[in-house]
Amino acid sequence: MPERPVRSLLGRRRLGPALVAAGPDETAREAARRMVETCRGGLLVVEDGRALGLFTERDLLERVVAAGRDPAATRLREVMRADFETIDAEAPVAEAVRRMDEGGLRHLPVVEGDRVVGVLSSRDIPVLELGSMARELHERHRLSERAW
Repeated sequence: MPERPVRSLLGRRRLGPALVAAGPDETAREAARRMVETCRGGLLVVEDGRALGLFTERDLLERVVAAGRDPAATRLREVMRADFETIDAEAPVAEAVRRMDEGGLRHLPVVEGDRVVGVLSSRDIPVLELGSMARELHERHRLSERAW
């Protein structure tokens, strides 16, 4: 199963689309409402069809609320992560799991060429696929702990 393409996991959820986007001048409050309405933990920040950044629940907590900023006045361009990682839609699911695990990522934008077609959430990956990789993930964690 982990050899199937990441594309096959997009749109699997019954609630909400695979890609939920926001404009860079939308506020953190507007973004939070959209995430709640679509049952997503993150939004892709897009301008003129180009992905500029990623804004997640964690960004809302750390970069807005904990930083003492007003969610109604804070624009996404001020608090989004512009240095986000992507994965090709045809890459195997196992590669997405590895990259998410290595980077501690919960959201990974999925691209086709230069176009983003969705955002893969860690919740989108079926438990059976994660289970089939458990030994590999355990070994990777064990080795990284030894390196520290």
